Amino acid sequence: MVKRVAVIGGGTSGLTCIKCCLDEGLEPVCFESSDDIGGLWKFKENTDPNEASIYNSLIINTSKEMMCFSDFPIPSHFPNYMHNSLIMDYFRMYAEHFQLKHYIRFQTKVLQVTPRPDFPHSGQWDVETESKDGR
Repeated sequence: MVKRVAVIGGGTSGLTCIKCCLDEGLEPVCFESSDDIGGLWKFKENTDPNEASIYNSLIINTSKEMMCFSDFPIPSHFPNYMHNSLIMDYFRMYAEHFQLKHYIRFQTKVLQVTPRPDFPHSGQWDVETESKDGR
């Protein structure tokens, strides 16, 4: 039986977590509260006071060679220090290349994560979520 893994958030770490799970033969289920990938890198014009967002003119201060994922280089035509919109383009290319969006439940907020009663034996957790579509 394939082990399922909960991944909370579809930002940089969430995307790479999904990819690593797939590489190891695990079944990831990613819960992303927004309607898109990118996490903090996704610029939002009007944010909820409880949510963070980068500012629209943000340019990374780390070179693309240092920022890229080891198994997916940033395209050579991208500038060395990228605007946040290009970072989002890169994340979208990564997600598409490895077909990661299939494993993401968008607009699904994680409310609580608790060990199951049989946790010492099973190592399993209960993940309570709330979503717009009721999943």
